[in-house]
Amino acid sequence: MDNLVGCAFMPHPPLMIPEVGKEELARIKETVEAAVRVSEMLKEANPQTVVIITPHGPVFEDAVTVSIHPRLRGSMAQFDAPDVTLGFETDNLLIKHIIRNSQRLGINLNELTDAVAKNYRISLHLDHGAFVPLYYLAKAGFKGQIVHLSIGMLAYEEMYTFGKAVQAAISHMDKRVVVIASGDLSHRLTPDAPAGYSPKGAEFDRQLVAALENADVKALLNLDENLIEEAGQCGLRPAFFLMGVMGGLDAEKVVSSYEGPFGVGYAVVAYKIKGKR
Repeated sequence: MDNLVGCAFMPHPPLMIPEVGKEELARIKETVEAAVRVSEMLKEANPQTVVIITPHGPVFEDAVTVSIHPRLRGSMAQFDAPDVTLGFETDNLLIKHIIRNSQRLGINLNELTDAVAKNYRISLHLDHGAFVPLYYLAKAGFKGQIVHLSIGMLAYEEMYTFGKAVQAAISHMDKRVVVIASGDLSHRLTPDAPAGYSPKGAEFDRQLVAALENADVKALLNLDENLIEEAGQCGLRPAFFLMGVMGGLDAEKVVSSYEGPFGVGYAVVAYKIKGKR
């Protein structure tokens, strides 16, 4: 599958944006350096489209969501940095293939049109879950199209299957594509963490990072339900999706980092796709 040229799991704290994080950026130096490295590596693969899935877009109980507005914009205005903006054209041809393959595999996919957004009072702007990784891609020089996906509260196996649908859709395209899963790990690593403290947060992160580094979907499926519940995370469904995108492919880990100085786990894991297994 030569047109899937790279995949990555990336975190999305707004603090990663220099104009937002300012002096706090030094405390997540490893994460920032890994994000820069991954973005430059992905840009070197010369992608024409970036597919990104986020847990902070419009999340429905029974469906994943794809934004089909022809141009998507976003800014860091809600984080006191209104001058930091991004804008990308949407790859509507790839979206059509994703819709078709999702239907074929029985995945409920919501099309976020202007009318749907107005009906549910949903913003059409890029959420910070997508904005932060795309900021680093843009900084590395990416100027192509994007496909903006939002997770649904589907079973983990269904998120994996949706990843397979996206893999099939990409295989029908005559262009080079990168896929990024955006997600943070446990939000309960320290007593002052945003979601309170749980001693199981660090163990969840250890197991999830190991599964990501080994592209091991079985390890994800074997995660203890209580451990998942205690972790207070937003990265597991994006991780299952990414494993689906890479399912059956020879994915070699090329970059990996992890840290959690603010009580939230930030993992960066990138892969080179070497073809079918």
